[in-house]
Amino acid sequence: MDIQVMMEQEWQYVLNMMPSDLQESATSKLALRRRREITSAGDLLRLALAYGLCDFSLRQTAAWAELMGVGHLSDVAVMKRLQGASEWLGYLILQWLQQRGLTAGVPPMAVRVIDATVICEPGSQGTDWRLHLGLDLAKQRISTVELTGPQEGETFLRHTVAPGQILLGDRGYAQRAGVASVLGQQGHVAVRINWQNFPLQSRAGARLDILRCLETLGPGEIGDWPVQFQAAGGVYPVRLIALRKSQAATEQQQRKIRREAKRKGRRPDRRSLRAAHFVHLITDLPAAMLPAHEALELYRLRWQIEMAFKRLKGLLHIDHLRAKDSALAATYLYAKILGALILDELCQQALCFSPWGFPLLPQAGQPLAPAAYAV
Repeated sequence: MDIQVMMEQEWQYVLNMMPSDLQESATSKLALRRRREITSAGDLLRLALAYGLCDFSLRQTAAWAELMGVGHLSDVAVMKRLQGASEWLGYLILQWLQQRGLTAGVPPMAVRVIDATVICEPGSQGTDWRLHLGLDLAKQRISTVELTGPQEGETFLRHTVAPGQILLGDRGYAQRAGVASVLGQQGHVAVRINWQNFPLQSRAGARLDILRCLETLGPGEIGDWPVQFQAAGGVYPVRLIALRKSQAATEQQQRKIRREAKRKGRRPDRRSLRAAHFVHLITDLPAAMLPAHEALELYRLRWQIEMAFKRLKGLLHIDHLRAKDSALAATYLYAKILGALILDELCQQALCFSPWGFPLLPQAGQPLAPAAYAV
């Protein structure tokens, strides 16, 4: 679907797809404060999407806003309004995901999904920026965002954690120093690990052969072992939780391992091919608080969100970061992601072919638009 068509001809559809508290949330998140020219949350959202989704400069965004009747603004006025909109846009993204089931099943505890993604500038052959995100699932908002250079890798060391909070991370965060940092702040972790780069011990201190433990599991069987790891002179007790994958999922992972080995001109590691049969993670939470099957479900939730963002990143390549200011960059990136979510749903449901400009069926549990009754 053409972005300009969505922004100019299908805008009423876009508004009907938004959470029902669009106006209230813009006020409470302090995105909509000065109501000169931009008087509604809908207008502010349209301005942000024009900047991020259409890849307009600030001056082009101002000109487009005047042409579309959104408001008469200078490029500086556009910048100031966009700088204050990032938290609100992050909230809208998580509301969107929640209403479409991607954040269903969040346990009644404070859970933060930690992730990072690479951003490349046009024509670049490598990583230029890395966007670090923290998603607070309990509060349904993007809680932390940080844009760094390529040298700043994925690690829990860069994140502070409140006592009792659970940090959920993928294998990129399976580093002993980072996990120990979270536990030292009285937080908790649920982190997927690789078999080779996170050494574990039995509770008696003996070296643990992770693959041997995993291969005791039968089809569909969940394993839960009390283990520990050492970091910075300390010993940290955790649980190793694992599940044998389906044959199809195993073969898919093994094909990926073989492709990567071929690309690097070497043979695939047999132990990695064995480990491909399993999903395994560690957590410090006791089984009474987080049973093994719930720990795996928690990770599945994280995987759903990651896959959604990866798919959307492919739909609208985030490869042209206009802003250097951190607040403006956050707004730009959130607008890209939210715009991709909107476009994806419009294309799937073919809403762009409706001539009356609003859905006849409720969206995400919302009532029908008032105009729908005026037939």
